[in-house]
Amino acid sequence: MTDSLANKDLTGGLAGVCRMAVIPIRKEPSEESEMISQVLFGERFRVEETLDKWLKVITVFDHYKGWIDRKFFQETDLEKEMEGRMQPVLHSRIAEVETRDGSLQLIPAGSSLPLYDHSTNSFMIGKERFRIRPVLGDILLPASQRIFETAQLFINTPYLWGGRSVFGFDCSGFVQTVFKIHGVALPRETSLQVLEGQEIFSLNNTVPGDLAFFRNEEGMVNHVGMVLADSRIIHCSGWVRIDRLDEKGIFNRQRGMYTHQLMGVRRVFPGA
Repeated sequence: MTDSLANKDLTGGLAGVCRMAVIPIRKEPSEESEMISQVLFGERFRVEETLDKWLKVITVFDHYKGWIDRKFFQETDLEKEMEGRMQPVLHSRIAEVETRDGSLQLIPAGSSLPLYDHSTNSFMIGKERFRIRPVLGDILLPASQRIFETAQLFINTPYLWGGRSVFGFDCSGFVQTVFKIHGVALPRETSLQVLEGQEIFSLNNTVPGDLAFFRNEEGMVNHVGMVLADSRIIHCSGWVRIDRLDEKGIFNRQRGMYTHQLMGVRRVFPGA
């Protein structure tokens, strides 16, 4: 990794790209500060501020702000014609990337693959070409795969506050990454995801792929999951799991109790 910001003019926002599997985004410029989100491999960001070894960034994909360690910074260009477009996205839960020097690294589902070339299984970040091979699943989304089928690929992935990958999800990071694989950009936080799409007024009218939102005792949205057939829901609570869903909320069979109170359902995915 390069540390090349000391003499950079940050006027207009220096652009960076994630070249690691994930880069932690922290709430404050400290290694002891909580991780609030992540930048996935191939995703880009703008630098808004520098403070010692820390950079305050805003991500291009979901406009999320936070601090990253300066050592992860890799400069890139933000081509105007590409900035507003969804780049090809890795579908395989894990893939292996070969870099120019022949070294290998793993990257997770949801990683961006700019200028992906089907004929060579390669993509470009800046002037560097990467070759990719799947470890678990197809590189790109199969045309016939439905969004709730993709969600179920991540069953048993552990819960990780701020996580957006198969290495660990939080509830909103889980649905955001699944939707990204299907070409839909959702906001990062549950409080913003609940504003997307159209409201579905009854569970009887839901279809697999709809998003169910849940509230805490104060009435604030604090959890999200994806509706499945047969009164079930897939969500990340402890780990990505499937539980029973009814008008009261999520019923956890292992605990024998309702764990989340239903707030409402929204249809975000156009194919749902």
